[in-house]
Amino acid sequence: MDEVVRKSGGVLFGIGRDQARLIVSGKDTRGQYSLTEWVVAPERELPHQGRPDFGAHLHRECEETFLIISGSLEFLIGDVVALLGENDFVRVRAGVPHGYRNTSGEAVRMLVSFVPGGLEELFVKYRTDQGDVPGEGFIAEAARRFASEFGLPSPAK
Repeated sequence: MDEVVRKSGGVLFGIGRDQARLIVSGKDTRGQYSLTEWVVAPERELPHQGRPDFGAHLHRECEETFLIISGSLEFLIGDVVALLGENDFVRVRAGVPHGYRNTSGEAVRMLVSFVPGGLEELFVKYRTDQGDVPGEGFIAEAARRFASEFGLPSPAK
């Protein structure tokens, strides 16, 4: 079904300090893709020594794209770190380690898609703005359902 999703539409949710809006879910597209808008909060404190934390992870069974709408952040893809700004786009193929960190001091807005869709539903299910959710937890369910891996090492800077 064709539809218009207004800026006040979709499903709003929080993950930690970040806010998000599920615009189109995999359920809406028969699993073909999903689209989510994220507002990534700036890091409170930066690591003083050792490796920076990008939240490196991968998804073996889906690809992910990122379009920066406003702000800038450091983006890890594979073993390369790139500074991304407004209108920059990243396509992360299935199985490629990736992550990001917002060291800009300001919130970053971006659009994120999953192909195929489905993983976005776990963010809504395990959202942090409504207390504890019963179940195996986001990481365990993402690992089981989407062959995702979390806690991967970040490159030395």
